[in-house]
Amino acid sequence: ECGGIWRDKFGGGVEEEPSACSGRSAVENMQFGVALARRGAGVLMAENNRIAVCLHLYYAEQLPDMLKYLRNLRQSGVPYDLYVSLPEPREEIEQALRAAEPAVEIWHPANRGYDIGPFIDFLHKIDLARYAFILKIHTKNQNRGNYTILNGNRMDNRLWGRVLLEALLGTPERIRQNFRRMEQNQNIGMLGSKYCLTAEKQAYASLQRRLSDELATLGYPEETKIKFIAGTMFMARTEVLRPFLRYTLADFPATDGKIKEGTFAHVMERLFGALVIAQGKEIHGVSHNGYGIKFLAAALRRFLFQTKTTKSGKKIIKICKLPVYCREIK
Repeated sequence: ECGGIWRDKFGGGVEEEPSACSGRSAVENMQFGVALARRGAGVLMAENNRIAVCLHLYYAEQLPDMLKYLRNLRQSGVPYDLYVSLPEPREEIEQALRAAEPAVEIWHPANRGYDIGPFIDFLHKIDLARYAFILKIHTKNQNRGNYTILNGNRMDNRLWGRVLLEALLGTPERIRQNFRRMEQNQNIGMLGSKYCLTAEKQAYASLQRRLSDELATLGYPEETKIKFIAGTMFMARTEVLRPFLRYTLADFPATDGKIKEGTFAHVMERLFGALVIAQGKEIHGVSHNGYGIKFLAAALRRFLFQTKTTKSGKKIIKICKLPVYCREIK
């Protein structure tokens, strides 16, 4: 299992004594100095500029879609290593993965904390010192009956997942642009879809006390205004994610798909963004054309015709916002 290979490296085991000047270990300082020297000479140091891609493949039937995005990543020329977590062994899925990505590492963490528990597990499993950036992606429930409203835009789950992925992996050129942006602007700690980057109070108010507690535990002051990428797909600097090594997969309860909000995983979703800001970095919203029009078209469709089932078990149909049909479902 790949998890046993890296346990004693920087990700989760023995660490060297940190230097007094920087907080980095002596080995990390040496690597950092060599990287700067080579960059000054115009050489791309692949070992320190690679991306570790973490894909949580809970909905294995979505593998074909994910392989299309990974093909864009291969075609971009950006150096990366792929790590995939599955909640249980799936021979046919793993064969398809290895056929497309022969060097992929696959493991099967317990189904805890939705996509975030396995991501924390991933941070412990890999050698973080090898990577400048981490790309976190995952499959998403495609039930169109479930939706969210972010920055005034209503998105069903399928559109939400697509918006997140398109910002990160939509085309080879977009991937190169994201990579260059992170390389050239050291102030950016994280980037993701501008449509899902939110600072709306209602998106975090109910969890703010728990967020403050976690920030205090990690040694950071309280943030009064939280900004985060809703849906938790992003590219981030490895350094801004190191504080999350304090957590483990065991900190998360077993995933219950019926619970849509308020779990520790939802706290962590917001904590990723809060901690980037607390470390003096920015979160960049990636622009990708076409979705503004899609949101307007979806809003027009909902205005003209809408059907929904209430919690009390009634099916309601509305035309131009006016209810024209209501029936109790037995």
